[in-house]
Amino acid sequence: MYKKELITDKFYSPNELDYDKFSRNLFFTYMDENIQNSGRAIINVVTKKTHKIKGIQNNKAVAVDPDTGEVYFGNERGLYKYDRNKHEATNIALFNVNVYKLVIRHNEMYLIDANNHMLYKVFDEGNIIVKVGDWKTIMNFEIDNDKNIHFVNMCGVFCAVKGHEAVKNKDISVAYHFIINDNEVLAVTDDGIYEVNCVNGTAIRTGSISFIPHSITTGDNGEMFYSLDDGIFRLKPINSYFIYNIRRKSQKPLK
Repeated sequence: MYKKELITDKFYSPNELDYDKFSRNLFFTYMDENIQNSGRAIINVVTKKTHKIKGIQNNKAVAVDPDTGEVYFGNERGLYKYDRNKHEATNIALFNVNVYKLVIRHNEMYLIDANNHMLYKVFDEGNIIVKVGDWKTIMNFEIDNDKNIHFVNMCGVFCAVKGHEAVKNKDISVAYHFIINDNEVLAVTDDGIYEVNCVNGTAIRTGSISFIPHSITTGDNGEMFYSLDDGIFRLKPINSYFIYNIRRKSQKPLK
């Protein structure tokens, strides 16, 4: 069970959420009417204070390094790094790469190049990229805690075991989002949430969902953040002690 909380509804069509556990800031894109393009902003999930990020437009990708808290963005002009003091992004590398999606796991950075929708690994602080596999038309991907690469392309849902041989999933043909939750990998599909087994190429339905979020990411202590329409929401797990206290407080006093 989860408790739903509205974080903000002050931004138009927020997307591409990613969370920094060190600052407790949530990064996201939104449609900025002033620049008539995609902008980038942050909101602190404790104080609800927001900042717009300067230095980047038409922002497509964001990745927070879970080990350091460093934040990177991407667009058709390459790779950007975020300066948290200036609330500004600076173009630092990959100037000829159209960065469509970024993922950082285990001190390693991966990206999709929108020019060919193939997957690359980034080396030398963005000065070198090397193609990973020969998989085409990739639209989305994630790296799990075992360094398996989960991805979706025009042919279905796949998992490259340890980044090598790709196994096609037998049970699901689409995944709008992957959620990395400790040792679990969840896929959001049209008819529910599935737990994915990379090696076996199978998926088991573990929950239902009545909508497809624009974006979804994990937070602290089992919480999740997602965006839908013009809202960003938090889902916070409700433990048995919390439920017990609600029930106890709601009971009428004995006469």
